[in-house]
Amino acid sequence: MTSAQLSYGGLGLAVAVLVLTTVRWWIHGHQMPGAAALSGGLLIGLLSALCSGGLLSFAARYLTTEATNPLGNKLTGTGPSDLFAPAAPAGMTAGGGVATTLLLVVIVLAWRCCDTQLRRQITAGAVSGSALGLASGISGLAAVVLMPPVNAFGDQILSQVAAAYQ
Repeated sequence: MTSAQLSYGGLGLAVAVLVLTTVRWWIHGHQMPGAAALSGGLLIGLLSALCSGGLLSFAARYLTTEATNPLGNKLTGTGPSDLFAPAAPAGMTAGGGVATTLLLVVIVLAWRCCDTQLRRQITAGAVSGSALGLASGISGLAAVVLMPPVNAFGDQILSQVAAAYQ
């Protein structure tokens, strides 16, 4: 898969969306469902950007290069050549891909069962997470903090499935 890079304007837009959503959540009583919705969206967006291939990776990269970067560049006045260093591979294993896909299923089910406000928070988190996951520093931190437990959880699932079919 080709490398996608986050622009300075894309970073500004992603952080602005995340901050505005968080401030709105805080002003409206900072209830737990809103925090869970925003966190879940942010997590699935970040993990999608850290995937090395597949549909989730394509969606995160496409969203960033075709929507977040151009819109952020127009809002901030930066050019399309102002890019962050590309993110290095995060080290997601096949098990990590399985765990990320299961998380996506949970997020989609939650999105279908939520009201409009929680849907907006999930979407804002996913958009911000997919863009922030392409910044080299954030993806490096996520690779160190998130990848080991996600890979371990997915590997556990794969080993249980393999054991059931032997």
